Amino acid sequence: MKHGMKTTPRFALALCLLHCLMLGLILSLMLGLYPGIALQAHETGFPEETLKKVFPEATGFTLRKKTLTPGQLRQAEQLSGSKVQRNDNPLLLYVALGKSGDGSGVLGTVLMLDTRGPIGGMDLAVGYKRDGSVNRVVVVENADDPGLGSAGFLDQIQGKGLEADLSVGQDIQFSGEARSAQALLNAVRRGMYFLEAAGLMSGAK
Repeated sequence: MKHGMKTTPRFALALCLLHCLMLGLILSLMLGLYPGIALQAHETGFPEETLKKVFPEATGFTLRKKTLTPGQLRQAEQLSGSKVQRNDNPLLLYVALGKSGDGSGVLGTVLMLDTRGPIGGMDLAVGYKRDGSVNRVVVVENADDPGLGSAGFLDQIQGKGLEADLSVGQDIQFSGEARSAQALLNAVRRGMYFLEAAGLMSGAK
């Protein structure tokens, strides 16, 4: 005669609930330790809608990839004060196409950049003109200071290049959390150094 534990529907349901609770606990711990994974920022596939917000005048976009060396990544991080993120390499370059003054047919490049402020993460789409200056910044996702997405703040960044301070309280004004704004500005500068390393600046300002 074989003896074994008899599985009843009630027992099976209890086991299922226990497994669900354990999975929920594990997930909550992961989100607490790694809050960045809770922010799934950029569109999957080709982010046409976001790109058009950054370069409204573009007639199209083409994707290029550039792998930067560890030294280039380290330099960009040190000079910008913005930590390199895991999706920064290989670098995805969305080249904006359209009628340009120099006849090249290239308006500039859009980079998708992630960063974290003192409150939470933020995901950006930053358009750079061929000289490396900022065309436009779009906040795609923001778990930090809500004022970071305001036009009053973002419009101040337009036209800024490597020679600009890009510092809260100096050439940029922000009425909210200054550390949050500076984290965004440093990410924008990180993108400039990425483009410089990739050889895509025709003459930085």
